[in-house]
Amino acid sequence: MEKIAFIYGGTFIYWSSIVLTLAVVAAVALFAALYLWKSQNGMALSLTIPTALLLSVVLSRWIHWYCLTDSYESLRAAMTDYTWGGYALMGAFAGCLLAACLMRLLHVSKNLPQMLDCMSIAGGVGIAVGGLAPLFNASDRGQIVSDELGLPFAYPVTDAVSGIAENRLATFMLQSVSTGVIVGALVLYLLICVMRRKKVRDGDVTLLFLLLYGACQIILDSTRYDSLFMRSNGFVSIVQILGLAGVLTAIVLFSVRMVKARGFKRYFILFWTALLALMGGGGYMEYYVQRHGDQAAFAYTNMAACLAGIVLITVVIRALAVSAEWKNGE
Repeated sequence: MEKIAFIYGGTFIYWSSIVLTLAVVAAVALFAALYLWKSQNGMALSLTIPTALLLSVVLSRWIHWYCLTDSYESLRAAMTDYTWGGYALMGAFAGCLLAACLMRLLHVSKNLPQMLDCMSIAGGVGIAVGGLAPLFNASDRGQIVSDELGLPFAYPVTDAVSGIAENRLATFMLQSVSTGVIVGALVLYLLICVMRRKKVRDGDVTLLFLLLYGACQIILDSTRYDSLFMRSNGFVSIVQILGLAGVLTAIVLFSVRMVKARGFKRYFILFWTALLALMGGGGYMEYYVQRHGDQAAFAYTNMAACLAGIVLITVVIRALAVSAEWKNGE
């Protein structure tokens, strides 16, 4: 149920489409500013933006078709008519990553991590803005909650069958706010490093964004009633799987740097053991909440605690790596 902003020449223009358009414009503009400031490579910028946009649209639609095949007449219809249907945000991630890698492979850009850092900050702003689009439709909600709760925790939506207004968990708002906080924290960290004249290695912003955003999505996407799943798996959503992949990528790469910078220490095993235990705890809470929906508050509180522990330990691992790298002059 989309809210119409206005009608132009027989075409319905929806408020959610306007919000998403503003989100894309904000992300592209910020990426352009950041990348030109960091690299002064106008050629790479002029080629990356249209490539990323094209790949993002195509992959976002393909993933949406894959997960919701019954919503389309055919794959051909889904991939040739973009005036209707839906899109999956994860396709935008894939499109931007592929575009950045392609520019590096073609030697248009010389620094892939640097471009990905700029994409992470700009993309985070776009996600925070675009996350407000469900204010004007019925998507990205969770369980019915108390009528006493309002934004940013709950927002009413009208049931398409009964016509009754239901106050549901505003997952979209929590995702938008959390992403905005993540971007704000990363920008603040970069400013502090600049003031202290400490260099931040290219790629670290991307890894930290993957760690924080991935952890948030693992729990928040679990609360949605319209998550996208793989055809062979109805237990965890694709977003949760990719969120975990992002978290693991950060853990592995920061751990490798820690060992390389400091040499192997026995206490490192404690970090990795704790991480495995917390992952197991978070995974069990996902299993638990799917079988005890009436105890969602208990399950999500414990899952959040596990994910917070994972983030904290990973940040400590990175801090140990970075401090040793600075000391070694790297």
